[in-house]
Amino acid sequence: MFLKFDKKATLLLLASLLGACSSQDTVYYPPARKPLGMKEPLRPGHWRGPIGQTEVDYTIEQVAPATVTVKVSGSVLRQANKSYDSPSLQNYFYDRPRTCKRTGDGRSFDCTRYTDMHIDNGLLCGTYATPDQVYRPCLEPVP
Repeated sequence: MFLKFDKKATLLLLASLLGACSSQDTVYYPPARKPLGMKEPLRPGHWRGPIGQTEVDYTIEQVAPATVTVKVSGSVLRQANKSYDSPSLQNYFYDRPRTCKRTGDGRSFDCTRYTDMHIDNGLLCGTYATPDQVYRPCLEPVP
């Protein structure tokens, strides 16, 4: 008594078994965190991320009933001027600590150029307006 094997099915089975035995380690990258559209209670913390051509560090230092104290600093990622080696060009900036007004919902705040700043899924999101453009960043928490 002989068993008949389908050659194509046998080859597919062998190929899948060999692929399962591969010596390469599979690297898992968790999906990027995204805002969910829900404003969380404000809290002190540190967030970082790009806004246009700038990498921004945004720190909420204190949350009071009517105000939020923040400190913003960062680095310019690309200079508009091509003389990168010029020692007179500074690519780092920082603002003095600033007190911002909490909005009516109590879960967001407005500062100069930064409006509707709020925490959503752990991200610090809001609107940043320049004379030329409007950005809607969501900055990642810094551990």
